[in-house]
Amino acid sequence: MNRYIYIIILSLLASEAEAQSAVADAPRLVVNISIDQLRSDYLETYMPLFGKDGFRRLIANGALYTSAEVPFVPVDRASATAALITGSSPFYNGITSETWISRKSLQPVSCTTEQSSLLTPRGDAPAPTNMLVSTIGDELKISTKNASKVYSVAAAADAAVLLAGHNADCALWVSSESGLWTTSTYYNKITPSWVVTFNRANTPSGKLKTMNSLFGGRSHYADYVKSPLVNSDITNMALMCVASEHLGYDQTPDLLNIQYTGAVTAIAGPKEVYQKLDDAIGRLVTTIEQRIGTGKVLFVVSSTGYYDEETIDYKPYMVPSGTVYINRTANLLNMYLSAIYGQARYVEAFYDNQIYIDHKLVERKKVRLNEVLEKAREMLILSDGISDAHTTFSLADARDRHAQMLRSGSNTYVSGDIILDIAPGWKVLNEETHRQQPWKKYGAYTPIIIYGSGVKQKVVDTEVTIDRIAPTIANAIRIRAPNASKARALR
Repeated sequence: MNRYIYIIILSLLASEAEAQSAVADAPRLVVNISIDQLRSDYLETYMPLFGKDGFRRLIANGALYTSAEVPFVPVDRASATAALITGSSPFYNGITSETWISRKSLQPVSCTTEQSSLLTPRGDAPAPTNMLVSTIGDELKISTKNASKVYSVAAAADAAVLLAGHNADCALWVSSESGLWTTSTYYNKITPSWVVTFNRANTPSGKLKTMNSLFGGRSHYADYVKSPLVNSDITNMALMCVASEHLGYDQTPDLLNIQYTGAVTAIAGPKEVYQKLDDAIGRLVTTIEQRIGTGKVLFVVSSTGYYDEETIDYKPYMVPSGTVYINRTANLLNMYLSAIYGQARYVEAFYDNQIYIDHKLVERKKVRLNEVLEKAREMLILSDGISDAHTTFSLADARDRHAQMLRSGSNTYVSGDIILDIAPGWKVLNEETHRQQPWKKYGAYTPIIIYGSGVKQKVVDTEVTIDRIAPTIANAIRIRAPNASKARALR
């Protein structure tokens, strides 16, 4: 018997030693980089123009997944960012888009505007309180009892806040009004001193001067935030953060979330955007590895997915296309329901491809909501440009892949009662606000690149989804994945 006990003890000691070794091999710092609208085709096209320290180095020495996609529709920067950081879809995490209609005010609100009575922010907006699940940063804080540091750096406020999560040390973004780096009082009552120092050394006027010299004309800070020049600024701030907060300097893992822009705008074509993006990433990776050590940092590069904001006129090419005028559609629907159930305003609000029905009115009419929504659906699917119309009830029983993706992209608390499935080539237009939403059935494939600590070079062409990034990072730093994450970690 003593012999068997001895063997068991040796096995336990070996397992403990192996576990300690695994922890020791875990990266000291994870740099989670998302790139808004990064396109695989542009990345491949401009690769010959890149330097040796950016994308070339990451792909040559890391794991490249060529066919990543967002597992829900529709997609924008905010919904994709939330999926990346939580490992879950909007159905669970609550972030369906950058903006949506508030049921209280019936006005558009930002995804980082506090509006839930169930969750109370510690300061004023913007805040991550509409994100209903944990992030990888939250789980890291829980695992290390707040010993780990979690920061985010992005051009846009919503991206920075969503990437930071609920319990980060700080979220930083560039103000489109002042051009200065700023944060939210949700995280910090006062701006960190090193951020103030950075702002003094990098004057906003200098940014606009550079913009005007490169692109001509009179630029504004909002133009700067959307330009490829902001990527260099993001790298500068990220490196300042690493140095000032000593990220990755001890054995407790830290997390730095960064979002660059790969969006092509009127002031910068794809060649310039991707070259500056490559320069920014190359400088980021090189400097961090020099400071912390090669093999002690894990870099994860992904995309928010490509959602084409360019309006294409298909008519000259005889391709079926057109415009769904959402105001007109909502008014016709209201007339239709009034003819059935009596004169009233049944359509409470509409936004993009979603229609909101007045629940209290339906209750007063003593009609079942499901019945009203089904009648609305029957009318809407007869409209030009609308492939289908899904109600909250029909989405619950979705069977086909596209309907399931629509369900995954919706959320009970913020989505409309009816979600219109717009035909390919068509767009939704609000005649009053002139806001338009081009429609794509499925998002384009984008790359995922994992480079650094413990990663071997390989190329994987198998389809993967971006919600696998969060559990992959969690696996690398030996912590629990976010609490709504169901996806498996990438190998």
